[in-house]
Amino acid sequence: TLRTCRHRCCYSMQLRNRGIPGHLARGQSASERETEESETTEAETDGDGYMADNYAHDTPKANKTRGGESIKKTDNENFENLQASSKWFPNAYRPPKPEEESPEELARRKRTEFWVRTRWTFAMFLSFLLIIASGHPYVVLLIIAIKIGMFKEILSLKRDREKDKRIPYFRSLNWWFFGVTIYFVYGRVLQLHIQVVHLEHNVIGWLSDHHNLKGFVAWMLGFCTFILSLEKGAYKYQFTQFGWTHMTLMMVVVTASCMVSNIFAGMIWFFLPVCLVVWNDVYAYVFGRAFGKTPLIKISPKKTWEGFLGALVTTVIFGWWAGYLLPYFEYMTCAQEELTLAPFPKMVCSVDPMFEPTWVVPVPAFLGLGPSIRLTPFMGHVTSLSIFASIVAPFGGFFASGFKRAFKVKDFGDLIPGHGGITDRMDCQIIMSVFVAVYRNSFLLSTIQTSVAKVLSQVDLLPREAKLELLARLQAALRNE
Repeated sequence: TLRTCRHRCCYSMQLRNRGIPGHLARGQSASERETEESETTEAETDGDGYMADNYAHDTPKANKTRGGESIKKTDNENFENLQASSKWFPNAYRPPKPEEESPEELARRKRTEFWVRTRWTFAMFLSFLLIIASGHPYVVLLIIAIKIGMFKEILSLKRDREKDKRIPYFRSLNWWFFGVTIYFVYGRVLQLHIQVVHLEHNVIGWLSDHHNLKGFVAWMLGFCTFILSLEKGAYKYQFTQFGWTHMTLMMVVVTASCMVSNIFAGMIWFFLPVCLVVWNDVYAYVFGRAFGKTPLIKISPKKTWEGFLGALVTTVIFGWWAGYLLPYFEYMTCAQEELTLAPFPKMVCSVDPMFEPTWVVPVPAFLGLGPSIRLTPFMGHVTSLSIFASIVAPFGGFFASGFKRAFKVKDFGDLIPGHGGITDRMDCQIIMSVFVAVYRNSFLLSTIQTSVAKVLSQVDLLPREAKLELLARLQAALRNE
């Protein structure tokens, strides 16, 4: 008898492993099984015929108490546990229904989100103006801080914390590569300006000497450490992360070096494009909420043609106004050729012909501005920048929307209340900064002109005897004048 029972139990388990229902495995007929199921009480099913939660041994109770405090599992967690424990009835449990908000609650939540977003927008813009006025090096530090946040947010999309624990110094290597890229790329942009400060600051001079070689050696050190850190069973993950890290560095850090180049070419080439993108984003939202009916692109369903065209017109008008006003400030138009750490510097330079009002434009009499007004050639460049910020730069936001949908996240982060992460605010700015740098190099840069800063950068490379000889000749030349 024991042998027979053992054989029947083993045979029943084999049938179950093959996917055969339990009542057939136990030798029950279909009619016997139907009779047994009909005796199920109403308490085991809900009103829609779905099975009730009788898996108390697998799923925690809805409410538990610990020290007098009520702890409640969410509906989503209960649903996932029930689906996992339901072997024979994978569709027996319905997903939890989302709680519907009343119209009053929905309106209240939208008002709260709007005011939170508005307050943080003004706070960020005022902080941005303060940093702009502080000086060029502080703006560069702001850009580096922004890139740190973007790098962290994008890396977290592909991070597996359990695997990271098995790999020594893996995350530290990612940040090592980030630091090396910052040093190498931004150093090349700032090398001319750093050589001027070399006469006063030995540390900066050491960083600028043999810059390319030091950058390459630092990267190779990280590369060799990565090879030595390879762990069996995690090769695919480690090499995927290696490629993901360097792709992120290329798209975030390398492209953002154009911002640094634009800053030292004249603050207007950094400040105005940033304002154009922000203005376009705000008024695309305003016109879209007020008049939006026609969808613009599938990847971002909330974008509309009405918002897109309304933002285009208002951005061009804003660009003309800003392009007319900003050239009156020397701090905006002067190129920074020396790296000074003094906050709120006073910039003095010769006026670039591009910022002189040489265009005479007739105006209608009803405007009351006289028969004509004088504009600068810079207005033509502002028009090009405004059109690009309105038509092409938004595709950076569309790219970010598709990127987030691919990873099934709403925002890249939650650092900025009402706005999401840093990457959510910088997606269009990167494309805009690259365009400005390419535009300047293609249409505005003329032949190389000599300046005091450039002469000093060459003098600093001379040996001491040559510097003394140069000084004597300069003194002689000044005495003869």
